[in-house]
Amino acid sequence: MAKTDTDNTTGKGRSGQGSFIGAECELEGRFTFTGPLTIAGHLKGPVKSDGLVLIEATGHLEGSLEAAIIIVHGKLTGNVTAHESLEIWNEAVVTGKVLTRSIRVDAGSLLTADLRVATDGALPSHQAAAAPEPSSLETTTPAMPAMDPNRPASPLPGSSLARKLSAMNENQ
Repeated sequence: MAKTDTDNTTGKGRSGQGSFIGAECELEGRFTFTGPLTIAGHLKGPVKSDGLVLIEATGHLEGSLEAAIIIVHGKLTGNVTAHESLEIWNEAVVTGKVLTRSIRVDAGSLLTADLRVATDGALPSHQAAAAPEPSSLETTTPAMPAMDPNRPASPLPGSSLARKLSAMNENQ
């Protein structure tokens, strides 16, 4: 659980000092944290925090996660609720069901999720659940039209790459 110091004069706990799960730690269970949380090890189970959760490059969280702000440099698998924002940095991997108010996904990261970005109203309460199995992600994802695997990918219309390719084709 989160570290809590006690003020000896009032007997009240002071929270918000932050918690750290070290790179060599492997924990499994149901976790609730107050204040910032940094995960450098492996955490398995539902996690809830009222503050920032930072998953370092060596960190791996398997299970549901609810927090105000979530920053991922490592791996996150499960149902994710970020009440303010979710940031997925270079080389990070996020898999599962994601609900957030704001999202940032860097180039070189991997996001495989059922993604919902809510711009207004309250986000639904955290649903503690085990990490989804890959087969369950396939059943909840709408069917995509069949694609020819030999067909090269095309850039987004209007992107700078699409304009450059168009200009190259006109010059040939």
